Amino acid sequence: APGGGGGNNPRRPGGGGNTPSLEDILNRGRDQFRGGVPGGRWAIIGGVLALVAFWALNSIYTIDEGEVGVELRFGAPKPELSQAGLHFHLWPIETVERASIRLNQTTIGSPVAGARGGDDDGLMLSGDQNIVDARFTVFWAVNDPVAYLFNVRDPEDMVRSAAESAMREVVGRRPVNDVFRDDQAGIADEVREITQTIL
Repeated sequence: APGGGGGNNPRRPGGGGNTPSLEDILNRGRDQFRGGVPGGRWAIIGGVLALVAFWALNSIYTIDEGEVGVELRFGAPKPELSQAGLHFHLWPIETVERASIRLNQTTIGSPVAGARGGDDDGLMLSGDQNIVDARFTVFWAVNDPVAYLFNVRDPEDMVRSAAESAMREVVGRRPVNDVFRDDQAGIADEVREITQTIL
């Protein structure tokens, strides 16, 4: 038959041209990258220096006056504390948490006797069954920064609750005259001792 002999050959797409083999594709890719990274060696050195600078900026930290730093290694606090100044740690393996060691002030009770405005923290029952509205202030500082940062959810609320409980206990044992006039210093000392014991 005319034109015979070609019935057994499959047709190649694209008009019968050769398709590139995997080896040809790899050789072309190798040739393209043989010239190196665009910009050459200096681009690689610049990239490495940028990474080192980024790591150094995250590894150096400052602790302000009135603060201490607690370094964490893999999330566990290290025993030594960082005092005020410039410090270095191995970021990202180590991180740092800061705790203020300044004197804090917590006031309990209404600002003006009788003007409670919904705040009845200062209302207490004295030993002779009188209701008193005692307003007092607690000054406190952080003694254990690790416990302060990781063992207490709301430190100020804890101080407030402990001091209020101590004041209620002391006022509940004394007559109203001691609270307002006769023995305020003695009451303050007792409340301080009980609050420190609780905390």
